[in-house]
Amino acid sequence: MKNTYETGIFGEKTASEWLEKHKGMKLLETRHRNRAGEIDLIMLDGETVAFIEVKTRLNAVPGCGLMAVDRKKQQRIARSAMLYLIEKGWLDRRIRFDAVEVSGAEVIHVPGAFQPGNMFYR
Repeated sequence: MKNTYETGIFGEKTASEWLEKHKGMKLLETRHRNRAGEIDLIMLDGETVAFIEVKTRLNAVPGCGLMAVDRKKQQRIARSAMLYLIEKGWLDRRIRFDAVEVSGAEVIHVPGAFQPGNMFYR
């Protein structure tokens, strides 16, 4: 990989393909941006909209990338997700916040990795 941007693109592509193949999820959008921030992947898991943060670590101990999804990052993703749902008219949809770590050929998927602001979602 040449730089962080290309590494991120590689990780997001790897994660989305893995989730489609192994979890049966359907990709809606990648790198969705709005005024609140960016969401790496937005996918459908059945009827549930999954907002997914992807961390790519090419030379690290598995699991350490997941630790980088801190509270501040979670809040940004949640605000961006809320704007996305409003834009789509999907406020009645089930949602979930996931994290995925891509570490070489290994993919770690954590469904429901966080619930921002101690809120519970249907």
